[in-house]
Amino acid sequence: MKRDRDAMRPPGAPFTAVSAWVVRREGAKARYLLLRRSAEYLKGNWQMVVGRPDGRECAVETVLREIREETGFHPAALYNSAEAEVFYEARSGGVAVVPAFVAFVDRKEVTLSPDEHDAYEWLSFEEALGRLEFPQQKRILRSVHENFVLSEPNERLRIDTDAL
Repeated sequence: MKRDRDAMRPPGAPFTAVSAWVVRREGAKARYLLLRRSAEYLKGNWQMVVGRPDGRECAVETVLREIREETGFHPAALYNSAEAEVFYEARSGGVAVVPAFVAFVDRKEVTLSPDEHDAYEWLSFEEALGRLEFPQQKRILRSVHENFVLSEPNERLRIDTDAL
């Protein structure tokens, strides 16, 4: 049964953008995908997959589209991280609310969106943490590492992408 899009994005629960921490397992180790921005805004910044909704997309629709557009991936498993970045966005003069997701993928090859990114790297947790610039991103990466990589993910946070 498909969910009603409006019911998935209730009034009073807005989001500005979404982020996805893309993770690939290499045996017992995990690698995190970071992308380097080539667009003028935050040019050269290393980040996870990030994007804004198109029209009336709910957060899950947005994150799946952004993962596909920025990497070429369709996640083998997608989770709600139960985390969100909340920060003042000087460009808009408002507060940004960015729910974070965790996407597990099976392959290594990334297809970049050339208008947005010019490089990618699969990094260890420590390398990814050192590459990030913003405190909220580092906080969420620590949570993702602890709750989705070092521990078995809570299945209650798993998102059934087939139901969309």
